[in-house]
Amino acid sequence: TDTEPTTSCSISFTDPIFLQNFGLGRHNAIDYFLHPLNPFRNINSVATSNETLSMQGIYMHGGIHIQNMGLGDQLPSYQEMELAYLEALKNLTGEQYELMPEHTAEGADVAGA
Repeated sequence: TDTEPTTSCSISFTDPIFLQNFGLGRHNAIDYFLHPLNPFRNINSVATSNETLSMQGIYMHGGIHIQNMGLGDQLPSYQEMELAYLEALKNLTGEQYELMPEHTAEGADVAGA
């Protein structure tokens, strides 16, 4: 049979169960992107650094070991969790995915504010 070649413009990915259970935001965008069924992720590579952190129990969405962040009993903000996650990524090599800096209404990076 003649079929048109699949291009990235003609495919999409949605996991309604993930979205229903967790929603989608900065806190879990990388987890959603790395979903095993997502056709846009690099399936030919070894585990990404993000997946390595996940296997170690370190997640951007709050699974970071709070006691190792130097904040005592204080719960970290999302920005602090993102920074701790990025610091953990710096210790690894290989393919890595990061979020673009969040912007304020004035257009300045939140991390730099």
